[in-house]
Amino acid sequence: MISAKAVEEGDKHVLTVSNGTGRSLVLNRPKALNSLTHQMVQKIKQHLSEWEESDLCSVVVLRSNSERAFCAGGDVVEVSKAWGRGEHSKAMRFFQDEYEVNHLIATYRKPIVALIDGYTMGGGVGLSVHAPFRVATESTVFAMPETKIGFVPDVGASFFLPRLDGETGIYLGLSGRQLRGRDLLYAGIATHYVPSERLPVLEQRLWELGTADYDAVNGAIEEFAAQPEEGDGPEYALAAVRGAIDRCFRFNTVEGIVEALKQEQECREWAAKTLGTLEQMSPSSLKLTLEQLRHGRTRGIRGAFELELRLAEKRLASHDMHEGIDALLVRKSKDPQWQPATLAEVDMYDLHAEYFASEVLYRPRFSKADADFMEYPHRFGLPTEGEIKAVVRGESPQSGSMALTREEVMQFFARECSGKIGVGKKVGWVLDRRTRERPDSYALEWV
Repeated sequence: MISAKAVEEGDKHVLTVSNGTGRSLVLNRPKALNSLTHQMVQKIKQHLSEWEESDLCSVVVLRSNSERAFCAGGDVVEVSKAWGRGEHSKAMRFFQDEYEVNHLIATYRKPIVALIDGYTMGGGVGLSVHAPFRVATESTVFAMPETKIGFVPDVGASFFLPRLDGETGIYLGLSGRQLRGRDLLYAGIATHYVPSERLPVLEQRLWELGTADYDAVNGAIEEFAAQPEEGDGPEYALAAVRGAIDRCFRFNTVEGIVEALKQEQECREWAAKTLGTLEQMSPSSLKLTLEQLRHGRTRGIRGAFELELRLAEKRLASHDMHEGIDALLVRKSKDPQWQPATLAEVDMYDLHAEYFASEVLYRPRFSKADADFMEYPHRFGLPTEGEIKAVVRGESPQSGSMALTREEVMQFFARECSGKIGVGKKVGWVLDRRTRERPDSYALEWV
């Protein structure tokens, strides 16, 4: 690891490096897998805010000093204890400041490169997924496991999960499914895949760029990206079940999803395993999460954090969040006693009134109050299934309205993405799965 040092007393868990026009923020709490404390969140905000205003800084790198984790989440045990002691304002300030940092990263005026090597979960996702450049490695493990502790996916999950391909985000948010390595690239969570041994040299290259030009940063990262393995399909753990995910998770009730999983024929083993996973989760968290993510697709980035802060406040006042944290993270018994204990006992009308319609005491605190958008302003990842669909159906302004052959579609994305590594793999896989040749020509149609 490239060394870093604290800039002042008390900064031992958030270090900084200054080199040329590059700045690196280094998470340094390895024994806790860089789990975020409130002090760490405040230091991150301080440094990012200073660098955004500095004429001497062009590019910011976010990384870890741990070989095991980028950041495995927030310190929810301490938050739960604070709430239990009656220190409600202290507990909520953690979420207010954390979401402010997430919003700052999402609306940052300079390139941020997150090197997500190792465990990247919960709060670690919030520090990385909103950055324009997210670099995964062979050691990256991604998950949003909040329903397992009686909470809901937060740190901007309301925004980014519903915008993943098809129903992938709904599946990840409800099940807490882990993705690893190149999975993140094909899912759209990471923008690049670079072997971990190359990260120190990549960081050095970014420091030396001397420019805040996003295309130049993208080009520098691509210099270190690894080619995918030879083979017919992408190295993507969800490839074989992508159709089943859309079939089963397209419903607007958890009961509908459960019934679809029971009826799934093509991917029975996956469906049975997924059912078993959902049965372990807090029933009220599952219903809240589904409602949250459906709402999130129509909200901007500010609205997503506003919704999540509301849910955090209401969830902290519930039984399940504290029970889940205690069972899984404190006593480690893995036997949380949920209340209500079943989906049938969770009344959605009461849940909606309590969580989405009632008054709240705490509001978000954004340093850039007017910064908002409906879609991420920068796109350096692989093409989404929606973008591929638009080209095939002649709905993309860039490709024109003419029906295209498979070869023409592949060539179009190769040009648009400037030969980006992994584009051919993903586009080819999506075309295999979702298109067929028209009977009267070689042109493709979406099915």
